[in-house]
Amino acid sequence: MQRSQHHRRKPGKLILIIIAILLIIMGVHHFTSTNARLKSAWNKIIFTSNNNVSIAVYSPKTHQIYTSSNAPQHKFRTASTVKVSILAGIIANQKGPLTSHQKSLATKMIEQSDNDSTSELFENYLGGKNGLQQTFEKFGMNQSKANSSWGLTVTTPKDQVKLLNNIFYKSKILSDEDRSEIRDLMSNVENDQSWGISASSDNFALKNGWLNYGKDEWIVNSIGYVKNSNGTDYTIAVYTDKNQTMAAGQQVIEQLARVTKPILD
Repeated sequence: MQRSQHHRRKPGKLILIIIAILLIIMGVHHFTSTNARLKSAWNKIIFTSNNNVSIAVYSPKTHQIYTSSNAPQHKFRTASTVKVSILAGIIANQKGPLTSHQKSLATKMIEQSDNDSTSELFENYLGGKNGLQQTFEKFGMNQSKANSSWGLTVTTPKDQVKLLNNIFYKSKILSDEDRSEIRDLMSNVENDQSWGISASSDNFALKNGWLNYGKDEWIVNSIGYVKNSNGTDYTIAVYTDKNQTMAAGQQVIEQLARVTKPILD
């Protein structure tokens, strides 16, 4: 008579399954915890503001983009923050590094926010409005729409974070050298322009935009990257308009930056 054989699950395999389940549970908890804490801190600022305010932040810890807005369907005009898209688009299209002339223009455009240099790069090297729209499509920025007057281009913070992630994290579009070139410029903006998402931070790279324009009144925006002292980091974009003054826009952006930092520390 032949004994039936019972196949027992190996203990090691069972332990691996349990560990995998626990890691999934911990990951979901971390995401929901971070999301809830950010929303709680942000909404106290955003929903007490008379301005249109929208924020997006990406954390490589959770691989998630967190957002909040008191004008969720609103498209914000980029003002000078579009200069990062213009530079990324030119670099992505070129086979090889920037020429010395392009590099000079790019330095003025990002570090000094020089508009004449931007217009030359926009028209002569990116291809104007069509080239900018193609850049948005290339980076998956589906809620952004180019304008022939580049500063009046419309976007969302979430779209801008997609671009920033290509610059500060991994990219299939930009090489490591390309990414480094853009990061270096954004890390060296002039002191009088290093406000905004940099509030309470020592290690950051950014590009700000501001414009007094018609019914939008003061448009004030700030996009970039922050690295905390313990090594954690994140990309962040804050867009505002309907501000009575430029200072009012700066204030709300910096309030949001300050409450974001400790939560992602």
